Amino acid sequence: MTRSGVTGAEHAAALSTPHSGSYAAGVNPIHFFTFRGIPVFVSPMYLLLLLMFGYRDPLQGVLWAIAITISLLVHEFGHALVASRLRHDPVVTLQGLGGVTSRRRTGRDVDEAAIVAMGPAAGLALGLLVFGVWQVLLHFRLVTPVTVMIVRALLYPCIVWNLLNLLPLWPLDGGHLLKLGVGRWASSATTARITHGLSLLMVALLSVYALQHRMIFSLVILLMLGVQNYQAFASRGAADDAAGGDRGARGGRANPLALELIDNAHTALERGDNKEAARLAHQARAQDGVTPAAMEQIWEILGIATERLGEDEEAIAYLKRARPNELVREATLRILTRLGRSDELDEFRKRWSITASAPGMNRWLTGALAFIVFSLIVVFQTSLSDLFL
Repeated sequence: MTRSGVTGAEHAAALSTPHSGSYAAGVNPIHFFTFRGIPVFVSPMYLLLLLMFGYRDPLQGVLWAIAITISLLVHEFGHALVASRLRHDPVVTLQGLGGVTSRRRTGRDVDEAAIVAMGPAAGLALGLLVFGVWQVLLHFRLVTPVTVMIVRALLYPCIVWNLLNLLPLWPLDGGHLLKLGVGRWASSATTARITHGLSLLMVALLSVYALQHRMIFSLVILLMLGVQNYQAFASRGAADDAAGGDRGARGGRANPLALELIDNAHTALERGDNKEAARLAHQARAQDGVTPAAMEQIWEILGIATERLGEDEEAIAYLKRARPNELVREATLRILTRLGRSDELDEFRKRWSITASAPGMNRWLTGALAFIVFSLIVVFQTSLSDLFL
């Protein structure tokens, strides 16, 4: 799971939920270690939950606690190492039912997708490595009861949890990939509706399965995810939920007329009618009861529309107040380049990681997704599929 301090959007965790300044989530998290400049914290609640595994069988409980921690760390460092390469200042925290990788900034959509995909890809890679070692042990008849316990404890979180985490269910990693993908061609409001609507469908289907198998704990988690997605869907993606949101977020009890004007302005902007988009955005801005989240959308529309109309100085003032996203960043980049503000341009590139590394992130994303597909094939063509029984 990843969180970014700039947008508040949150990526999925390996077990339950995985772009905010509160990066070391939890109550008084403890610094665990630092690896390659990435600090790792542990929440006391996480340690408490690990103790639950050992209340019947201490030895098995210790093995499971170690295995879960290793699996979560590998998953989170899959996110964090890519984020670190992009200079997003990641911090990993083990908390509650899983882990979270928080960041101080975001990148382009391709950067975000690469960061998200590398988490489950890393977890699945560890799972396949363990499975390969297990096959060697079987071949040479080196299997013992202890090795069976160790392998089983590692395989379940590495394989099952990471594959479940790829379901198109917000705020899991799969939900974030879905949102990033849909957002490439749809408006922010449409993206939110599709993301949270499909997530509600997934919650309903999984809840039926959990009820049939009397999986009470899973039902509780699904209920929490269902409520979160229903609230976001009911407000048309208007409010940032606990897992974050995008430029379509508009909070609370905003003026309905203002929201309608914003929607119409988005539509005008998408069809290239920049003057009409700016006019509608100014009308929305003048309404009473406009929430801060809705204002961020208005600044975005005004900034992009006026930039396209060639009013660079006016546009840059709007864009500085808009919520950061790819459209805002690209418009800002064009303006600073045209105005010849080299110092601001350098700072802008450093802050938002808009660099020549984007093609590299394309390769990272493609590699991660290809490996995930490969892992699915291996899992369901081998005895690993028994883990889902």
